[in-house]
Amino acid sequence: MSHFAQSRQDQRLSVIDIFLRQYGWADALREKLVDDASARKYWRLSRGNETALLMDFAPDAVSIDPHGLSDMPERPASILPVVRTTALFARLGWRVPDIFAHDIQQGLAIIEDFGDLTFTKALRMGEIAPASLYIRATDSLVLLHRRVDAEMANADRENTEWAELARYQPENLRRQLASFCRDYLPMVLADATARDKAIQDFNCLLDEVLPQCGLVGDTLIHRDYHVDNLMLVDTDDGWVDCGIIDFQDAALAPRPYDLVSLLRDVRHDVGKDLERNMLDRYLAAFPAIDEAAFYRAYIATGMVRNFRILGRFGWLARETGKTRYLEFIPRCWELILRGAPENLPALEAWVDMHIPPDARMIPAINAAV
Repeated sequence: MSHFAQSRQDQRLSVIDIFLRQYGWADALREKLVDDASARKYWRLSRGNETALLMDFAPDAVSIDPHGLSDMPERPASILPVVRTTALFARLGWRVPDIFAHDIQQGLAIIEDFGDLTFTKALRMGEIAPASLYIRATDSLVLLHRRVDAEMANADRENTEWAELARYQPENLRRQLASFCRDYLPMVLADATARDKAIQDFNCLLDEVLPQCGLVGDTLIHRDYHVDNLMLVDTDDGWVDCGIIDFQDAALAPRPYDLVSLLRDVRHDVGKDLERNMLDRYLAAFPAIDEAAFYRAYIATGMVRNFRILGRFGWLARETGKTRYLEFIPRCWELILRGAPENLPALEAWVDMHIPPDARMIPAINAAV
């Protein structure tokens, strides 16, 4: 580490020390938790039988704009979205971590510790039937969407907290996918002429597909609603609740978005039967929704999400050296194409024309970094 980098690290630790002292956690043991794909860092704080999490999102850090609201893919770091969305989701009935203390200017927060029992870990342990976990997750979305439907029917979106949320429209969905063309396609299409033709046809494909995403309207989305961000949390009355984390990028977006995140997760294979059962369970809670329109929107939204993920994986490999995500690329393509022939044949045709089967595999590491 350079002298300059060490000095900046020491300064940041001093800021953290002052913050923890201010809120009574100065003497707590600190255990650094595993990094995710963002600039946020987390420590578990322990003092006696009490634990909490320290979130460190330094104001001089840079994060990726998750919503595609501007032509600039990067934005300054801030914990303000965490504070706002925590209050919103808690009010709407989700079990989200309490914020015990925060300093928006310094990018620090002390939040409730839900422990380590994610749905991912529970699935790996094998002591709970997968269907039981996915029912909990689907029912949490039903609860949220029912309350959002009721509120948004009467809300003045220009003068309420809804106005603070990003809203996904075809324009910013298209902008989110710029990373797919910029950061992923060069890894698999080395020939510039072939790549330019693929991008040209891709933009035509988006003209056709993006309007399909909104066929059944919008709702409030978590945006990364999958089993890594869902937790089994004990309640005061002896039950187990579905705890939900990492929701700071919430937005108003096509209604199927979070179901796609949950049921077509590149890291966890749900299986087609369970996926169909959860879609049926969700639709049974909203009988006014046209099922065929919902499924077309679901496939189109899945296309957007997985193309965006491919771009993100390419960016992480090139800019940060995090190549471990490239192993999920074949599954991204499988999910993009699942259901496409029957619902979005133009999508299948674009993939068949421009992305041959070998280009849907894990790209060579040297090409990615």
